[in-house]
Amino acid sequence: MNADTLPPFHIDVCKPDQREPGMMMFNVRPGGVAEHSGNVGWFLGVNQAGEIALDLTFDSPTQDSRLLPNGNILISLTAAGLIMEVQPDGSLVRQWHIAGKWTAKTPPDGSIEIDALLTHHTINTFSNGNLMLLTAEMRELDDWPQADDDPNAPRGKSKVIGDVVLEVAPDGQIVNRIKIFDILDSTRLCYGSCAGYWRPRGFDDSFDWCHANSAIHDTRDDSIIMSFRTQDCLIKIDRHSGELKWILGDSGNWKEPWASKLLKPDASVAWQYHQHDCSITPDGNLLCFDNGNCRAVPFKAKMPDDQCYSRAVEFDIDEKAMTVRQVWSYGGPGQDMTYACYQGGAYRLPQTGNTFITYGGVCTIDGKPTSSNLDSFVRGRLVEVTPAGEVVFDMWIDSDEASGGSPLSVFRSEFVPAA
Repeated sequence: MNADTLPPFHIDVCKPDQREPGMMMFNVRPGGVAEHSGNVGWFLGVNQAGEIALDLTFDSPTQDSRLLPNGNILISLTAAGLIMEVQPDGSLVRQWHIAGKWTAKTPPDGSIEIDALLTHHTINTFSNGNLMLLTAEMRELDDWPQADDDPNAPRGKSKVIGDVVLEVAPDGQIVNRIKIFDILDSTRLCYGSCAGYWRPRGFDDSFDWCHANSAIHDTRDDSIIMSFRTQDCLIKIDRHSGELKWILGDSGNWKEPWASKLLKPDASVAWQYHQHDCSITPDGNLLCFDNGNCRAVPFKAKMPDDQCYSRAVEFDIDEKAMTVRQVWSYGGPGQDMTYACYQGGAYRLPQTGNTFITYGGVCTIDGKPTSSNLDSFVRGRLVEVTPAGEVVFDMWIDSDEASGGSPLSVFRSEFVPAA
């Protein structure tokens, strides 16, 4: 490890005797105003004692990481179009390249090609060892609104982006595609559905209708659970057919037949908004990172940015009764008001029952919280809390705006057990 090559960070709290044994691995990359100009990225690992146990540096922004059953780690550099399997010490085992990202240059020697235009956000695997990846497609839709915050906005033909789930064999062959346009209501809007996320990524004049950012394989019934940022919902679908099983989120603006798939909340539930990451806890519940943008769907009033907060939240879902209750959360009024308007994650640690929370993009303009990650200064925060909510680890990725530092963000974190 070379301290001079590490991104700036400081650890404010570390109580090793109350922390989970093992290592938390996470990416760091340029964010906010620097997101499209950065040519560096890191994967770092922090152990139980708060020491940097892994330091991988790349000349491209980094994205996601996943622990594999064999103990190796899957990492992605989506801007570069690369997915790598590495050993815990960072040494390369094998890699894949995305064809659409390598049309003008020669792929790395020995790399396995995946015939896709791009991949984005998360990487994961199925229980059979196949890769689970996200790509995107554009469709021209008629009579589509040109704004998501004005009920009287003009409508017209629009280029709309929808996500596609890919199942990819280790040899690079795509064995299944699930298109979200064919599953969810492409006319439903949430705040952010008309954003231009995809425009600098090659889809001119397009709208960011659903914005998938997480997908996991639920082996209990061979299904896929996904998070959609600009639909403010998580859904479960059949892995093979794409049949929609349920929708978890604010019921606003859903029509039939989708409305009948909404999980019914009890009084304990506070809905998540613009959420990231999702995982199944050892108790079988669903955990996610609730970014908390707006805390409303169109056309209800948005929560002001200086009142917004992010949290980790755990839901107990009864699929037979189609009901949901909230059983745990960390963050919010009276507790921790950190607001990360984009990116982030939450994971329940197996031995201690602690939860590791990634506030991926804590964005400010002139020191004030903002929901814009496009023109802001960005920091990342990594927190481990006990079931009772005691903070036992608190780390900031922070280059100090006041001294002219660069904005940095963290997508999510991955747990690597102690050897």
